[in-house]
Amino acid sequence: MSRTTWLAACLALAPLALAAQPLAPETAARPLGRAATSAPDAPVLDTPVATAPPAATPGQPSTVSRPRARLATTAPPAAVPAPDAAVASASPEAVATAARPEQRPGARASLSASLSEAQVVSAPVTRAAPPVGSAGALCGMPGLEGAPVAPVNGAGACGIEAPVKITAVHGVRIAPAAVVDCDTARALGAWVGQAAKPMLSATGGGLAMLRTAGSYVCRSRNNEEGAQLSEHAFGRAIDITAFGLRDGREISLTSGWSSRGAGGALRELHKAACGPFGTVLGPDANAAHRDHFHFDTASNRSPYCR
Repeated sequence: MSRTTWLAACLALAPLALAAQPLAPETAARPLGRAATSAPDAPVLDTPVATAPPAATPGQPSTVSRPRARLATTAPPAAVPAPDAAVASASPEAVATAARPEQRPGARASLSASLSEAQVVSAPVTRAAPPVGSAGALCGMPGLEGAPVAPVNGAGACGIEAPVKITAVHGVRIAPAAVVDCDTARALGAWVGQAAKPMLSATGGGLAMLRTAGSYVCRSRNNEEGAQLSEHAFGRAIDITAFGLRDGREISLTSGWSSRGAGGALRELHKAACGPFGTVLGPDANAAHRDHFHFDTASNRSPYCR
């Protein structure tokens, strides 16, 4: 296009531009941006603000609010109260602290009972030595009555390691009670049960008591100075002086050994003891035994009966 032609076109369009000028606005408004991209981040308010809305352009909303965020994702973490502190802002249904569940009824009692019944595992359990009558009876022989007693520690060699105190044998009372070892107690039980009680069953209502003159005592034989220790010194002997009957009478060796009535029975009792006991001495043995039977369980010699 030539310069002359261009000037002619400008002169032709100038009146049209002047005619349209009164209709144009003084300023050109900037178009509103999209709500999701151009709206400023407004703080989330818990209560509405009482302010007048700005004048709205026809066809446009007065304000563009940003959607409220979910409380689970945008709410700041609440401060954790101390375990013992009360939480003033807590819900009425909430508890300040998590209480430990209560034990079931009876659980504490059963636990205490179990603990009280339980054994200490940190130390070995020591069992007491079995009683002398571990088979269910004193010295393991039914018919013996009495109890174990503390070990006897006498002077020198005297003493009994495991003594028992015999109070009755097969229902026959021992008076006074005899302190002997179990071998001697069993021998006495055998003699009373197999000989003395049956032999006197028809006399005076039967045998009720054995009167003793000695059992354990730390002394020499026959009480002679310088003699060997008696079996009494080891709890292996018992001396019997009389037999008590149920009708109240007594048969003593002092008066009965040489009598016609009781003499024969006493000699039979003396003879029957030779076997259960290792040594059996009576009035015919010597003057020291004129008034009693001496029975012992000495194990260092053959049965000796006089």
